[in-house]
This record gives sequence, C-alpha cells and structure tokens, in this order.
Amino acid sequence: MDTNRQITLEDYTAKCEAAAGLDDWGDPRGLEALERICDSARRTAPPEASLVQLDGRVMTAGVRRLQMVADRKRYPQIARQRIEGPLIVVGLPRSGTTILHALLAQDPASRSPLLWEVSRPSPPPRAESFRTDPRIDLAKAEVERMDPQFRAMHAIGAELPEECNVIMSSSFMSLSFWAAAGLSHYVDWIMNEADVSFAYDVHREMLQHLQAFNPRARWTLKSPPHLLWMDRLLEAYPDARIVMTHRDPAVTLASNASLIANRRGGSAYVDLKAVGREQLDIWGEGLRRTMRYRQTGGREAQFCDSHYVDFMRDPIGAVARIYDHFGIELTAEAEAAMRAFLDSNQKDKHGKHHYTAEQFGLDPATLRRELAEYIDTYRIKVAA
Repeated sequence: MDTNRQITLEDYTAKCEAAAGLDDWGDPRGLEALERICDSARRTAPPEASLVQLDGRVMTAGVRRLQMVADRKRYPQIARQRIEGPLIVVGLPRSGTTILHALLAQDPASRSPLLWEVSRPSPPPRAESFRTDPRIDLAKAEVERMDPQFRAMHAIGAELPEECNVIMSSSFMSLSFWAAAGLSHYVDWIMNEADVSFAYDVHREMLQHLQAFNPRARWTLKSPPHLLWMDRLLEAYPDARIVMTHRDPAVTLASNASLIANRRGGSAYVDLKAVGREQLDIWGEGLRRTMRYRQTGGREAQFCDSHYVDFMRDPIGAVARIYDHFGIELTAEAEAAMRAFLDSNQKDKHGKHHYTAEQFGLDPATLRRELAEYIDTYRIKVAA
C-alpha cells in the first residue's frame, strides 16, 4: 500500500468497482458514509498497520455491497423474503456474546450467518450445497493465515457464526472501521449524528440474501454494537427477541482493548492508553442507551438477561432459560448438537489471551464506579 496516497472516496470506489466488475452501489447513503470514513482517516492519520486493516475492510465491504446490489436485481425472490422473530444476542464485547451465539446456532432450527457466506455472499448460498460450497475452504485458508494471537483472543472459524457488525459494514456504517483504525471523527459521527437506519436496511438485505435459497425456522444473530442503537434495531425487527449478556465491565473492557490493539497492529503502532479510553467512552454510552430504552421503551418483555458466570457454570441451562423465556422448544436434537459443540470447542482452544487492565490505563475500581448503575441494575457479580 502506498501510505503517501490521499485516502479518497474516488480511490476506494474505483478499486472496489474494478475488483467486483460492477458499478451500481444502490442507495447513495452508503457512499456518503464511506466519504466520512475517508475524511476521518485523513484527519486522524492512523499508522500504516492500521491503514492496511482499514483498506482491507473497505475493499471487502465495498465488493460485497456491489455484488449484493447486483444479486437483488438478478434474483427477485431475495427482496420478497420476510425476516420474522430473530433471536439477537447483545451485550458488552467479551461478555460471552460470541460463545452464546455459537451455541444457539447449533440448533437445527436456527439460521446464523456463517463467516464463509458473509465473506463471499454472492451468489446466494444454496441449501443443497451449504456444507460443500467451495467458499468454505477459501474462508478456512484465510482463517489459518490469521494472527495466532488474535485467534487466541476471539473464536473465529469459516463455519462459525459471524456477527451483525460485519454484515453492517457493507453500509459503511459500522464500528468495524473504527476497530481497524481508531477513526475518532467517524465514530463520533456514527454514534451521534448518522441515521443508522440505512445500516439496518443493509443488514436486512443480507439476511434476505442468505435466506432466499436456504431458510430455517428463525435467525439467530449477535453484535455488541446494537447496544448503541437499540431503538433502530427494534424498528428494523419489531418482533425481535433480545438476549442481553452481562459480565463485570472491568474485565470485558480491558479484554476488548487488548483485542482492538491487536487488530490495529499491536503496541508498536497504537497508543494503548487511548485505546483504553475509547472502550469506556463507546461501550459506556452503549450501556446507557440500552438501559434507557429498556426502562422507557415499553418492550421489556422482548429482553432476556444472561449472566456470564451462570453461562460458564451451566451453558445448556443458560440456553434452556433463554428458550423458556421466549417460548422456544429446546429439542433433544438441539441439545445434543449444543453439547457436541461445547465438547469440541473448549475455552482457550487456540491459546490463552494475556493482557492486563493497567496496559490500557484502565483501573478496575474506576471502571466499576463509572458503570455502577449498570452493575447495580443487573446485579452483576464483579471479579475479585
């Protein structure tokens, strides 16, 4: 990558169009958001390692967007798909959302977007070739090339569920771009000014795309950033069933700071204290917004709380409580599949995640004081 080049909308769109062989972006709001990314990158001037990450995410999201617009024209049945009653896991990053999502996805009645199909959704996956699609091996090879330290931090696999944040990146309204390069002006815009309803439009389009030729009884989804836009999420899916995970924020925020620093190139490239401050600013606001929504939105029955300590003690029991809350049957087949998944995906399977809160200027006592309302409201057990 030429790090002296100007980061421009024209440069990115030209490269995406050349890679996809397409030039119809559909709704122009996506390109308006991409211009915000470019502007923030120019103003923030991230280090080279972070710009490499940003380039990759923009190219992947852009090509995916172009292909999906083309596929919706080619396959009219995609737009006719109805998305009803999705089960959506939200909560602080590192609070057990990933493992809970993966476990729920083992239910044969569930349809979760898998990494391989989200990475390369065009053409739409088919039920008859879903386990043999050649895109699976391509994704497996990419995962194998990933930084081993990152794989120790975050469970990732070609046939594991992918999160909504990645899906929404094709709208160019997603914290994925902040995670890659710490775009402070962009994250301020997306949190406080942007109309993220477009991101949820794109999210729905992806679910329709993946469902058109391979439907199941319900979608099972996950993404921590939904905390920031709970009102928009439930406008997009009024009958959604929300599972909110809970864990001591003094643990989760330090862990996520370590993950973000790794994605941006490591401590040689990023200000670790700044990464730590971002965690409290962004996720503290997400918690406040969702708590306000739950207190005033009149939809509390659509939420079910799941505590990390309870899940780790009895994962199947935690799933049973969620299913019971929403009136979903936990079949013997589903439970067997979940137990098999747990047996083959033990914690620290790819290594142990090492970090300290102090690296990121995060004092556990201060974090708990700042987020005391959250801890008290949901009676969260704090680490010793």
